[in-house]
Amino acid sequence: MKKLFTLFSLLILGASSIFAKITPGQMINIAGKQRMLSQKLAKVYLMKAYGANLPELDKELNIGKIIFERNMKTLSMNAPKMFSEDVRLAINQEIKTWYNFKVYLDKKVDDVYVSKILDLSNELLMDSDAVVEAIEKESSTSTSFQVSEEVLKTINVSGKQRMLSQRLCVYFIAKKLYLKRGALNENVEIYLNGVFTELDDTLVALLSSEINSNEIDEAIGSTLLAFEKIRAQKDNFLTGNASMNLVYNTTNELTNLYDGLTAKYSELAN
Repeated sequence: MKKLFTLFSLLILGASSIFAKITPGQMINIAGKQRMLSQKLAKVYLMKAYGANLPELDKELNIGKIIFERNMKTLSMNAPKMFSEDVRLAINQEIKTWYNFKVYLDKKVDDVYVSKILDLSNELLMDSDAVVEAIEKESSTSTSFQVSEEVLKTINVSGKQRMLSQRLCVYFIAKKLYLKRGALNENVEIYLNGVFTELDDTLVALLSSEINSNEIDEAIGSTLLAFEKIRAQKDNFLTGNASMNLVYNTTNELTNLYDGLTAKYSELAN
């Protein structure tokens, strides 16, 4: 009963967001969340394929699908009033890829679909990123929106770290899956190392941003502390030997922290 009430509440909140007045910064934030959800949903599938039996995984999967579709409706309903045909076409492409991805998410979990899940989550990530970039570009060049280009870019960069936090877990689990098979996958190795490095480097870049308030600096500090849990055992992480629970919990913590940080940057665009 409690689970049904939670899902119903999410639907009500999602519906109100569709028709609420939305700023360009909020549109970038919402579009950016789609990038994160593309990875979060893939992560849940891979963890279940690996054999993880955490009760929260089913909840994470169900809520993730609901939020992704609510966000799609918010973007598609508001884009015609705010942006050009280019943005609307990018959103339509994201919707098309989402339904292809959802077909596999709804299948019974099977190791045979892991590669397909990885491929489609990457395709959805690219389409979601194209929406963010299109909205950011038009928001920074249009005279209708008086928002600094630096603020819009920082919202995008901060929001991207939510995605990278989940992607870090996706490719950690993917590495463990391939190790379990007694095989290696070159793309998995490249992505795992690349995501780790980008998360580490971007934290430092955000900390040095001139638009930061004291509150934002403190939020970044909290994120640095969370990332240090993985950074402190970098070798174990990159070889797939770190604790799965540690990686799962820490990457979720990082995602939540970056979500709060991105919301703070979005407020600067109001």
